Amino acid sequence: MKPRVVLYLLLIIFNLVSLYFIIVLFSYDEIVGYLIDGGKKIDSTRKLAYLFFMTSLSNLYFLSISLMEYTFKDKI
Repeated sequence: MKPRVVLYLLLIIFNLVSLYFIIVLFSYDEIVGYLIDGGKKIDSTRKLAYLFFMTSLSNLYFLSISLMEYTFKDKI
């Protein structure tokens, strides 16, 4: 196999692993951070998880298309 194909496969595997962590991030309701002055900062993880999810899916889509184009290209 050529290094380009191996790189594409590694990127696909990396994106699939990151999808697992995105699913775990969806399971949290909120993250609580404690400030120096004694206050609390509460953030929802949903918006960030959706951003990571869409980014990961678009990476998988374009990598899959590139890999299929390379695999099925006519070799003249």
